[in-house]
Amino acid sequence: MLNNRNILCISGTEWNGNYIKAVVELMKVLSVNNKILFVENAYTYKDALMGVNNIDKIDFKKVLGLKSRIREVKTEGGGTVHVLFPPLVFPVSFLPDGSLYRSLLKYNGWLLKRTVRKALKQLNMTDELINFTSFNPGMGAMTGRKFKEKTLIYHCYDEIKGAHSWLSRHGLRLEAIFMKMADAVIVTSQGLYDSKKDEAKQCFIVKNAVKVDLFKKGFKAEPDKSKTIVGYVGTIDDRSNYEILEHLFTNMPEAEFVFVGRILSERGVTILKKYPNVKVEGAKRPEELPAYLQTFSVGIIPFVKDDLTKGIYPMKINEYLAAGLPVVSTNFGDISDFASLVKITDDKEGFLNAVIAETKDDNADKRASRLKTAEGNTWNKRAEELSDVIERVEAGLKR
Repeated sequence: MLNNRNILCISGTEWNGNYIKAVVELMKVLSVNNKILFVENAYTYKDALMGVNNIDKIDFKKVLGLKSRIREVKTEGGGTVHVLFPPLVFPVSFLPDGSLYRSLLKYNGWLLKRTVRKALKQLNMTDELINFTSFNPGMGAMTGRKFKEKTLIYHCYDEIKGAHSWLSRHGLRLEAIFMKMADAVIVTSQGLYDSKKDEAKQCFIVKNAVKVDLFKKGFKAEPDKSKTIVGYVGTIDDRSNYEILEHLFTNMPEAEFVFVGRILSERGVTILKKYPNVKVEGAKRPEELPAYLQTFSVGIIPFVKDDLTKGIYPMKINEYLAAGLPVVSTNFGDISDFASLVKITDDKEGFLNAVIAETKDDNADKRASRLKTAEGNTWNKRAEELSDVIERVEAGLKR
């Protein structure tokens, strides 16, 4: 495990939020023995003027530099993370590629670079620095190699094209530029590895994990077969196969279907709300999820199969297993690690039959086995794998 290192994490997200983020969990573990500066994704002037949904309220004293941009966060493992709130930047994603776009992007990069340099100096974090830029290829391309970092890593946990409309216009081009700059690219799935390996100097897989201590609070040793509750924890968006879901709703009228997570697709939530046996609970804090899982009979992953979903390694699969739940999934990508525990199907009829069968055949032994698998997929283990990769990369650079 990395020890006594300075790690700069330029993130594509904020630290807080109502869903679990891989980069945040990894930095929490690494913070126990290393010094971490976590740079949140910058808000734009448009965000400040119009307001931002599903994020913390913007602190205008920090925006104006009237109080420190850095706050200390104590982590569950006893570590400390320094979280940097960067200054506001110009919104540029909507602009076509051209002189205005490139000038504003360079300005945003210069502003971030200046702020981060100041913070690194203030925290005495300039020596032996690891720059770990997580799903923020634009700022990676603008600021990579600007901090005299020893190692530059690009952490990619999703496909940009199609999955993130605000990134997709320029994101693929910027990602290609940044991957050529980085010493290594670290991805979270086999699908992403296949997609990125030819553009990267080196590419490695470090998969997602689960907060076992949290999610096993939803564990029930014996299944409750007096009623059937089919559950989904995750974002409601266009990655779901609504044809399969509607087939379930209409052919299991006695069952209750519960969807817990952020709503990013109005089309999707409109479909769900048409059915009387469906409940849409919206986004919940991670600490609230075990109570839902404890009521579920089965957890589902009904993703469509396409070029975007093949790069997903869903956190929910280990979260379901930590709660002892049977899991039914579409064959959207490589989840072969779970082939013996998860029922994988290709069509709506197969999905329906699997949900019914897995619920009916569930028992205490199966639940214990699922929990045991989840306990082998912790964020501590993934942080060790990440550390090993970075050490291998640095050893290669030394040679």
